[in-house]
Parts: sequence; C-alpha cells; structure tokens
Amino acid sequence: MMMAMLPSTPAHVEVFGVPRVVATEQQQHKKRRRRRRRNNSNKTASPNIYCDRKSSNGDGHGDDSSTCATISSDSTTSTSSHQRLDSMIPPTRKSNTKTNNKNNNDASNISLEEQARYVALDCEMVGVGYGGRRSSVARVTLVSWDGTILLDEMVRQEEEVTDYRTFVSGITAMDLESSSTYTQSEIRALVQDMLQDKILVGHALKNDLRALGITHPWYLTRDTAKFEPFMQVRFDDGVLWPKKLSELVKTRLHRDIQQPGVPHSSYEDAVAAMDLYKLVRRKWEKAMEYKMTKTREIVQTTSKSTVVVGEQLQHV
Repeated sequence: MMMAMLPSTPAHVEVFGVPRVVATEQQQHKKRRRRRRRNNSNKTASPNIYCDRKSSNGDGHGDDSSTCATISSDSTTSTSSHQRLDSMIPPTRKSNTKTNNKNNNDASNISLEEQARYVALDCEMVGVGYGGRRSSVARVTLVSWDGTILLDEMVRQEEEVTDYRTFVSGITAMDLESSSTYTQSEIRALVQDMLQDKILVGHALKNDLRALGITHPWYLTRDTAKFEPFMQVRFDDGVLWPKKLSELVKTRLHRDIQQPGVPHSSYEDAVAAMDLYKLVRRKWEKAMEYKMTKTREIVQTTSKSTVVVGEQLQHV
C-alpha cells in the first residue's frame, strides 16, 4: 500500500534533517548517455596517446610527460615518438647474455697481479716401511695460474723404499737415484717459501701437505676434493664424499687424465686442479669471503667475552 503512493518524479527526502534529492532511473540513464557522448567527442578531437604507466612515477599511477608519446598520422611526429619510446625500452636479453657470459668465464678479466697469487700443488708418493704402507713424497710439482712449471723435482729418500708404486706414480728406482736433487728437509723449506701468502690449489691437499710435513692456512687453501659442488652424496646418509680428480676432470673439463694402465703425472694433476678452480672461481671466492667474515665475527665476539670475563675475575 505504501509503495503505490510513492511519486515517480524526484522527491525531497529528509535524512537526519538534511534535504536529499532522489533521482529517477530515467534521469540516471540520461546522465550516463551524456557522459558517453562527452567521452566520444574528446577521443575524436585529440590524437591517440601512448603512455607507459608502469614507468610513469614508479608505482603505475598517473601520467608523466617524460614517459608518454603522441602518435599521429604525421610521419615526422611518428618517428620522433618512436625514438622516445626506444629510450624507455630496457636493455635487451642479448646484451645481458654477453654480460652473463663474461661473468661466468671466471678465468677471464683477472689481472696478472691476481694470477700471481695462485699456485697449484701435486705430489707423487712412494711406499716406505713394512710393506710400503707409509707414504713418502718422491716428486713435487708446483704450477702457476697458466700452467707454467714453478717447481718439478724428485726427492731423495731418507728411508729405504719398499714400494715404488710405479704403476701409479710412474717413479722408478733409477729416477730417484739419478734425478733427486733435494732432500726431504730441503724440499719442505723450499715449498713453504714458495707457498708463502699464496692461494694454494689442489686435489686432496691434505695428503700432499702431510707427506711434505707442512701446513697452509685454511683461508688460503682451495681443495677441489672438498668444494661442495664438486662432491657427491655417500650412500643414503646424506654425507658428502669427494670425487676422484679424474672423474671431475672428465665431467667438468671434458678431458681424460689418470687413465687405467698409465702412470699419473703430478704436472697433469696440478694443472687439472687449477683448471677446475678457474671454472668456479667467482662462486668459490664468495663462499670463502662469507666464511672468513663469519670467522672474524666469532673471533671478535670471543675476544670481547674474554675481556669481560677477565675484568670480572679481577674484582673477585
């Protein structure tokens, strides 16, 4: 009953004491038609506008004249517009690919001064003692970044050699008798001097350093047997296990070394270890930088704690 009494023309309604005009559906339809006609006339009167809204003000809202271009039928205006558009296009994948290839080539763009910091080591052993079970260094080879031989010498043995391990080391009794120019103590001192402040590269360096009777700082050591991306998971326990140097060289460098039936070459093995390091130098050095930073933080924290404890003990 009340709905039939409502007028079809605009009426004044009191809402909290404020007069309000309620428009009919017909009047709202007329307003929408006028709005559409107005929009169409604006499009006809003005040329098309292209604007990259994403780059207008950084968040995709609003138009900026520096990122908008007017496209008209005039060829001169169209050419200049396309030039402005080209300036907004980001670098192509082709240029990025060149940059990435340059960065991935870790052996390139390294100064001669930096190259001089790297030395690769490999040793060949003979067996001494009962059954030749103990290893004694018989040949020592050091090579530079580019594979130049820095040291390649046979070592005179202080104990009787009970196993020359020729099938692996390639060393014979005649080699040691005729070519040995350094005693073990002399070669130890020489190698220590040559490795001073150098970044030492090699495979399973623990064995070589132990046979030589020397040590080298961990932060200056790059052992390809312990670099995690070069390692394999042992069995099903998740423990990382080193791969053989010959396997790494085959899969990573696509060449063959330490072939069955052929004695090992300490020079060949040292060069192979250096080449493996070159492949991943950038990634490896980032990992070492992180470890050294964390180590410094731990040392500093420990030093501060020691000082605090010492001060407290003084007052006891």
